[in-house]
Amino acid sequence: MATSGLSIGEFTEGQNNPDTTINNALNTLDGAIVVPLVHDMASDADYTLATTGDYPREWHRLIIKITDTGTNLTTGRNIIVPNNVRAYAFINATAQTLTLKRSAGTGTAVAASRWALLYCDGTNVDRLTSDATIT
Repeated sequence: MATSGLSIGEFTEGQNNPDTTINNALNTLDGAIVVPLVHDMASDADYTLATTGDYPREWHRLIIKITDTGTNLTTGRNIIVPNNVRAYAFINATAQTLTLKRSAGTGTAVAASRWALLYCDGTNVDRLTSDATIT
């Protein structure tokens, strides 16, 4: 079993290596709450937040900041999130409009050099706030 929001693994009776479960859970919570994901767009393509790998995974992060230091983006792109129900503080630090969305469903566009609070209900990504200027 796993929690419904962050998919944190739960203990099972008689489980081998329960320390791994608790360490992964603590790393996921810490990363989700206080450690932002900063991803630099290395190519002119949509980007999918990682759902595998070390904990916390990219999609666990509450704060998602997308940059483009190499100015690779020539047009707006999608940032793809899994279908987990959760909120995101989405910072678009690029010169193009970025849309946070699931691979299916509708997404929400955040203008260049703006940020917004967004919410994935498991199907669509909707806006909680208007775009605000990055300061």
